[in-house]
Amino acid sequence: MDNPILIYIHGGPGDATLPLAEHFNSDLSKKYTFIIWEQRGAGKSYYKFKENEKLTIDRFVVDLKVLIEKMLVEFKKEKVCLLGHSWGSIIGMKFIIQYPDLIQFYIGVGQVICSQKMFDKSREYLEDHTDNLRLKNKISSLNTTFNQESWYSDLMFFMSQLIKQKVSLYGKSSYLSLYPYFITSKNYSLLDCIKRLKGSKQSIVKLWHEVSQIDFSDHEDFKVPIAFIEGEYDYHASNELVYHFYQKIKSPKIYFTIRNTAHFPQWTRSDIFNSIVNSLDFSTFSNNGEMKIL
Repeated sequence: MDNPILIYIHGGPGDATLPLAEHFNSDLSKKYTFIIWEQRGAGKSYYKFKENEKLTIDRFVVDLKVLIEKMLVEFKKEKVCLLGHSWGSIIGMKFIIQYPDLIQFYIGVGQVICSQKMFDKSREYLEDHTDNLRLKNKISSLNTTFNQESWYSDLMFFMSQLIKQKVSLYGKSSYLSLYPYFITSKNYSLLDCIKRLKGSKQSIVKLWHEVSQIDFSDHEDFKVPIAFIEGEYDYHASNELVYHFYQKIKSPKIYFTIRNTAHFPQWTRSDIFNSIVNSLDFSTFSNNGEMKIL
């Protein structure tokens, strides 16, 4: 009961990660009451979205507020710590802007700052590392506003190219190495695994148009301390954009780069990642900021 509360906001949209967080990040429960939130329509919270169901990012921010208020009462606390990864970092950033009084500190991992600039950086990397001229032309001509009729297949193609370049899950050209953790998890049934796949697709379909318009670039003065933990080779969500944003922040802050990782440092080098998160307290952050490479 004395431990601070840490809520893990998974990526996606819809990319529920309970078995992975349990396996790779259980060390966080030594310092924190570690809460892994499976979001609306994803993983163990799966239900089939109605065709006319209006879902927005703000709906997930409200869901998170309900969860936090429940946890504060249950554990007799006044604030929580948030850890947002990728899509989860969008929810996390919006939350700390709207409800800073509920937050002890925020940790962004694979942080999304500006979606269109993020896509541009990803495209640049792919163009520079693709030898096939036909493939390179397809990447160059891709409409990353994703408002075209073929947006879903275009998005899947774009993401698949990043994965194949091993700059999503570092050193891996697919996510297959993560699947056994779902299949063998005591807390995930085969049905949960199937629901996770369904939840991921329906969440992307409902939410990606809004995701592609995200831009936090103009926010500089937050009311909570902020830590960013970024992968050295993250070209899925450019760490260059994150660091540029970090330099402008006027709030207490700190920035970590983890070597030999990409978009998922929390699983690729979980020992280093867990050590960083467990070391965070108010004395860690400063208005001048600091960058640490581990």
